[in-house]
Amino acid sequence: MKKKYVILGILAAAVAGAWYFTPSLESIVKTLVHKYGSQVTGTDVNLEGFDLSLKNGEGKIKKITVANPEGYKKPYILSLDGITVKVDLKSLTSDTIIIEKVQIDKPVVTYEMLSLTQNNIKQIQENIKHFTDSGKSAAADAKEDKKQAQQTEEAKEGGKKVIIKSLTVNNGELQAAANIAGNSPDISVKLPTIQMNNIGAAKNGDSITQTITKIFNQILSTASATAVSSNLSNLKDVATENLNNVVGGVKDRVKSIGIFGK
Repeated sequence: MKKKYVILGILAAAVAGAWYFTPSLESIVKTLVHKYGSQVTGTDVNLEGFDLSLKNGEGKIKKITVANPEGYKKPYILSLDGITVKVDLKSLTSDTIIIEKVQIDKPVVTYEMLSLTQNNIKQIQENIKHFTDSGKSAAADAKEDKKQAQQTEEAKEGGKKVIIKSLTVNNGELQAAANIAGNSPDISVKLPTIQMNNIGAAKNGDSITQTITKIFNQILSTASATAVSSNLSNLKDVATENLNNVVGGVKDRVKSIGIFGK
């Protein structure tokens, strides 16, 4: 009889733990994605919802959005929907979380030009490079003090490491828009399938920021290459028109103050 109560007690504790852990895990994942994603891209990154089964490790992410830099008309440069994951549940309590599989279906990348030389994909990639370079510099300076180096690494990259065995991006779409002089023709182009394997495996796990950096860089690089290879000449024409309008406006302004005469 006593054994029966012990078993019931263990089951009750397991159920209570699962009830507590699941919402806490969603909150933790949301916080991590927002914090480290925003640091990497230099814009606001948010995860709307996360649900993970504690029975089989299968989960779904409702949506991840990456905001455009300031000055762009469209709200997001990247919108990731239909994300499914398979997690090794045993790894959740270890230093390295192993994600067996990530599948992203129908992501949307918005390519927006402000001028011939300025677009949102390029700007986010520059933000990511700046973040990565600043991390390398900080790591080099920290070698003089091992304790400081450890604290810097933990604060910057979080405690957990991540390995993603397989990541696939299918049915992606590039929505190109030139936000120029109030003229914004939209063009939709399909993105090629993206396949990434064993992310972080070579080092027994990447930090959260390293993982986010690799995934975002791959998606944005693919989108950028697709924009170049696709027929976007009409966007270039609009960009040229905008550039001429800006230059003309500057000249008119300069003339108005008398430097070139009236």
